[in-house]
Amino acid sequence: MACLTVLDGSLKGQRFTLTLPLTRIGRREGNDWVVQDGSISGTHCEIEKSDDGFLIRDLGSTNGTKINNVTIKEKALSRNDIILLGEVPMMIEGDDVPQLEKAEFAAAPRTTIIIQPKRTLETPKEFGKKSNSNKLWVAVIVALVLVIAYLLVQMFTGAGS
Repeated sequence: MACLTVLDGSLKGQRFTLTLPLTRIGRREGNDWVVQDGSISGTHCEIEKSDDGFLIRDLGSTNGTKINNVTIKEKALSRNDIILLGEVPMMIEGDDVPQLEKAEFAAAPRTTIIIQPKRTLETPKEFGKKSNSNKLWVAVIVALVLVIAYLLVQMFTGAGS
């Protein structure tokens, strides 16, 4: 029998069996499955049961409905699909839920992680430690300016007497 199982968060482990022809899920009383989580809309989505399987339909929810990390409006469900209602992850299970066809695996989103070996980079010589020669030149220039200023003052004050 098909059921939804919450996978994480404060509702982890909660289970709901899909026995009705149409199951509405939301935060508000009156839904077939009331899920008390702030990220789920009042009436978030519905799951329709048919001879072919199960169809999930988002009902204009604020935080959306995702299947296997892809935002949907309406989609046929396959066994072990991960459904994300707002921020509540759940999985659909059961023998009466159709198994995903092999051809559909290629379309499922994948994450690729590339691991590169750690490389040590040499610091270019231009960025290496500077010598104190720049400070020495500044000191020489400042000393020359002071000497010239002193001589000019002496020249003008001595010439006026």
